Amino acid sequence: MSTKHTSFSPMAPSLRPQQRLYQVVTLPDLPDLPKGLDPKIEIDQPLLKNPPKTSPRKLTYLFSVEWAWSPMHNRIDNYYLARRKNRWLLWNNWVNDNEVPWAWNWDYLSYTENAGRADIETIAAHLLLSYWRAQVADGELYDQPHWINQDGILDIPMIHAIQREIWDE
Repeated sequence: MSTKHTSFSPMAPSLRPQQRLYQVVTLPDLPDLPKGLDPKIEIDQPLLKNPPKTSPRKLTYLFSVEWAWSPMHNRIDNYYLARRKNRWLLWNNWVNDNEVPWAWNWDYLSYTENAGRADIETIAAHLLLSYWRAQVADGELYDQPHWINQDGILDIPMIHAIQREIWDE
């Protein structure tokens, strides 16, 4: 599904985030899965017969990451979280550069029916963790992101903790 919305993607060297040292976050800093939070991948266990075709109006920006395998093979994901009643939905906003003209697209990735009293950072971390694990298991994602473009609700140490949980096993 295409959209007129655009997520930030740094393309010029002056726009890239400054490289810094970050605290190493170990697994205990990744919150335990709260009772009631049961992340599901939309493609494996669809929530609705007709999934949403456009992004929700109220989105919370999580972060943006990039994989750069070669100049012709890359992937930039911009993750967002949306709440609908008692559900939380994980979305990705990405640019489709396989067609002309290029267009920004929204993909609905995963969800949880009930999050109990979990905070938004915990919900986002576990939805993303389950989604990336499913991508690795399906052979669609081979390695961790090569670059964190911009953080949001999930900060850089938390993103690194999620990556270590998947790729350092």
